[in-house]
Amino acid sequence: MLKNSLRQIFLNDRFEHVLRWILFLYVAAVLCPIRYLEFHGKDVDNTWLFALNYGAAQHLVMGRDLAWTTGPLAYLAAPLDIGHNLAHGLLFQAAIWVLLIAILRDLFFRSSFPLKNLVFFSVFMGLSSPQYHELPNPLAAGTLLFDGALILLTHYRLRGGRTRYITALVMLGLVPLIQFVGVMLAAGVVAGLIVGQFVLKGAMAIREVALAMLVPACVAAVGYALTVGSWSAFTAYVRSSAELASGYNLAMSLRGPPAELIAGLEAIALLAVHAAAGANANRQTSVFFGLLFAVPLVVSMKHSFVRQDQHSIYILSLAAFATGLVALASQLDKFATRTVTNVTFLMVVLCLLYVVKLGPRAAIADVTGSQTMHDVWRVFRFPHLRQELAERSLRNFDSSDRVEPEITAMLKHEPVGSLSVMYSSYLMDGLNLALPPVVQRYSAYTPYLDRLNAEWVRTKAPRFLIFDGKSIDGRHAWTETPATWAEIYRLYDTRFLGAHNLLLERRDAPRFTQLETLTRERMRFGDELRIPASPEPIFWSMNCSLTEKGELRKLLFRVSDVTMTVYKSTGQNDTFRVLLPCSDRHPSVITCRVV
Repeated sequence: MLKNSLRQIFLNDRFEHVLRWILFLYVAAVLCPIRYLEFHGKDVDNTWLFALNYGAAQHLVMGRDLAWTTGPLAYLAAPLDIGHNLAHGLLFQAAIWVLLIAILRDLFFRSSFPLKNLVFFSVFMGLSSPQYHELPNPLAAGTLLFDGALILLTHYRLRGGRTRYITALVMLGLVPLIQFVGVMLAAGVVAGLIVGQFVLKGAMAIREVALAMLVPACVAAVGYALTVGSWSAFTAYVRSSAELASGYNLAMSLRGPPAELIAGLEAIALLAVHAAAGANANRQTSVFFGLLFAVPLVVSMKHSFVRQDQHSIYILSLAAFATGLVALASQLDKFATRTVTNVTFLMVVLCLLYVVKLGPRAAIADVTGSQTMHDVWRVFRFPHLRQELAERSLRNFDSSDRVEPEITAMLKHEPVGSLSVMYSSYLMDGLNLALPPVVQRYSAYTPYLDRLNAEWVRTKAPRFLIFDGKSIDGRHAWTETPATWAEIYRLYDTRFLGAHNLLLERRDAPRFTQLETLTRERMRFGDELRIPASPEPIFWSMNCSLTEKGELRKLLFRVSDVTMTVYKSTGQNDTFRVLLPCSDRHPSVITCRVV
């Protein structure tokens, strides 16, 4: 009796319509791109976001003035209240949300998807939600454009519609303007789409293939032309971004629990099981999904586990999102329903990792979308939002995060550059900041990037520089960027040593003019390097290469960190992490003295 009553309720058209609305509103809340940031003194990532926002307010151009692994519109995805960035960013995000809501409305109400499919789709969208939020992804607008495009491509595959197809391609073209990794993601999706069109349609797919090749490329080209401007700036942007991306594996690798890696592989396995079950009903659709997600899954897997901190949840989020699209396209007979139910349960278990990485409160807010209405309501009270962000930003800094009053009094309105890892407080301290090309020192981890900052120090750096002496990941601050520090030593003197910061002032004349080579030798890892005696300061550099195994690990996964121990005559030895600029096929050491 009860079973029949419940069946009548669930089969009722009015109940189904209400449930569709509930699911629609829930997914719209989960996919909300509205994000705004406050200044923070303890967050390393907050500094590069601050720098991008400050650079945009100062009309600095990616490639010409700045080098970072983001697109020229990244500041709109993560706006700080600098200049008009907050207002412009919220308008940009609102436009993306309106587009996503239109995509979801089309999906939930205009197409004849069964309610059962939409229920599973909605659950998986909730499980994918952490990739759309500030932690770990401050550039969620780019991810939402990408995922929105994939929803449209899936919808087009199942129901057709040229408008859906072209809109998806336009969205893919916009992604690289926010995230540089979006170039690889969009290119991977387009390549899979082209192969899939030929495999599934043959010669009849010429029009779709031509659109896939032209539309994203043209959208990205126009976007770069409007934001970057010149060809020289664009090529410099591509080169510096590629250096940042390739060097990340060597310089920023961070180990984590093996269980997280296993969880990521299991999430991909669950996606594969669900797709394989769907292959029995529609093999072509399974081939479509395999080609569509092959590159994004590989890129996300590597991104998640090179630096295995909060990044490790990326692969779970993407796997959940992909599984949701497969569930949307599946013909849910009795067997398929049982399969997707089991996959859903196991994916929920894996996604409990969110609680560990983000904390219970943030994880629940992400998955339920409960924070969305609060965030949107604050936007409608824009003056109050600005005041609240300013007050919260002030509370995020203590005295150790601020520049000493003695230094600010010396600087007055003079331009000042920062060598510190974190410097988000400089506007609050009333400083006139000048940004180096690589906006955080620790990220100039290849010889090319180091030379960019060294050239800036030599030709453009202001009279004053500030350094807090800190570094990350157990590195030694002086060894991170040797070319930059050599120029600083050559051109700057100490002006003031405060409790937390060192103020440097540019010399009237360089300390020395050139370096003279003393020795050049090859050595193996583990050998001891002895510095030759000299009455003048000694500079030395080491070029290291990876073995074949190391090159393979760099390509597919991550390279273990390398440490150096300095033995001092006092017996107080130092061990710290060193970076590997692979500019020589054989490990070699060059020692020089100043002339």
